[in-house]
Amino acid sequence: MEEQLIQYSFYGVFAVLLTGFAPRKVSRYLSTLLSIGTLLVVSIISIEAKGIAGIVGLVSSTIGIASILSAHELVEENISLHDALIVSIASLLPILLLSDDLVRMFIAWETISISIVLLTAFHRDEESSEAALKYLTLCGVASLIALLGISLVYFETGGLVAGKVGEASLLAKILILIGFGAEAALFPLHFWLPDAHMAAPAPGSAVLSGIAIETACLLVYRLLGRDPTIAGIVIPLAVVGAFVGNFSAYRQVDMKRLLAYSSIANVSYIMLGLFSMNKLAQSFAVLHVVAHGFLKAGLFILSGLLLAESGTRRLVLLQGSLSSRPLLKTIFILGALGLTGAPPTLTFWSELYLIVGLSQASWILAILLALAIITSFGYYFALIYNLSIKSTPQTQTSITSKRKFPLSKLSIILLVLSSVALFFFYQNLSSFLG
Repeated sequence: MEEQLIQYSFYGVFAVLLTGFAPRKVSRYLSTLLSIGTLLVVSIISIEAKGIAGIVGLVSSTIGIASILSAHELVEENISLHDALIVSIASLLPILLLSDDLVRMFIAWETISISIVLLTAFHRDEESSEAALKYLTLCGVASLIALLGISLVYFETGGLVAGKVGEASLLAKILILIGFGAEAALFPLHFWLPDAHMAAPAPGSAVLSGIAIETACLLVYRLLGRDPTIAGIVIPLAVVGAFVGNFSAYRQVDMKRLLAYSSIANVSYIMLGLFSMNKLAQSFAVLHVVAHGFLKAGLFILSGLLLAESGTRRLVLLQGSLSSRPLLKTIFILGALGLTGAPPTLTFWSELYLIVGLSQASWILAILLALAIITSFGYYFALIYNLSIKSTPQTQTSITSKRKFPLSKLSIILLVLSSVALFFFYQNLSSFLG
């Protein structure tokens, strides 16, 4: 199964890149179709895999397909390169949770990281270059630290199997935590994420924040989750990260940057649940990967749609931009409320049972998580008010593009409604985890 994913990822990326040599219009359609076909195969393999790797494969392929569909309309140039990078990330993420070989795991993550760098630098302007350099510097150093940790595991245990990490020294584990924790945007190694989101195309941001950083959280837990000392390091960092992410979101004037800081808070929720040593909290931390991923990816694509329509992501210039569009406004409100943990979206159950599970481990942690979630209400309600209700003749955004962007709208609707559907069938999703 692992070999299949590697093969389909390689052939899919190669085929999509080749479409770049076709005439522009033909290239755009071929790239979209081949990318979706590759990700559909990934989703089928993921269904067979089951467990956490299967969940990640399904979510990454679903978000990947939505991103490819929206990119068909939102990405103006180099569409084949953009789609190939999305396919590379989405198809390789499950390998991080399937492979038992630390070297193969590391190579898969480095391939994903290179794809993220290229997505960040995609627009080839000053902002993109600075964001890509920041990511490359921090995460490049982090990768070397992770590699040093893996080398220590080998020298200390004589093996490169994932299970050997538990037998290694605390130093080796801390090095791995730093290395992969940076990729997961764990506080205080999170500062690259907002800039990366600002620079990357919106469909790329959907994959990065919707599933890539969450999978890095699951990888950290897979390698280090049974060590109470590591848990003692991760939990305080996650608590601080939850509040830093949410409070930082209040100060943002750009929609994508606000969503990026919200993602930092949400990966902190996931890390809290995973390292709580409580089975209920751990199970629903995994479900929160799904719940947060679908909604956040949908809102990132929406930010790209608004940018394409009006030429801005600045909140002050987007006032009332959805006020006269009932369907899109309803979907947006569902998604934004869902990210506060409101029903009827899957985040209601994931955040509720995260708090319940944490209360079984520590009432203090449960209260802190609840407070962090409540902290997010203010900026999401303000975002809803700003885009959906507040408008005056002087501030209401005018739509400058005559294009209708049906695929982007469809992607947003499908992602948000997937979370709504899973609200009613979350127990089936839990059983899929095994």
